[in-house]
Amino acid sequence: MTVRITDEALDVVRRSLELAGADPSEMAVRLRLAGGAIRPRFVAEPEPDDVILEAGGIRVFVASAVAGSGDVEIGVTEEHDELVVRPVRSQS
Repeated sequence: MTVRITDEALDVVRRSLELAGADPSEMAVRLRLAGGAIRPRFVAEPEPDDVILEAGGIRVFVASAVAGSGDVEIGVTEEHDELVVRPVRSQS
């Protein structure tokens, strides 16, 4: 299983941290499923089964329910800048 995050999704996470006044060296964003959508939550530590991503000085913890069992990419919808998970298709 591989989890990637797009630059656009990372920008959404970065803005969320900035708006909350959270220091990225102390806080991370955990992406979890709630109400059928991906919801961010500010946390200091990951849950035991989280996938941990680090990019651009930002830590993102991805809940196993979001990551699933295949290769996925966390992206953003064009219309509302909402985070979404898309399967990554292998290039054969």
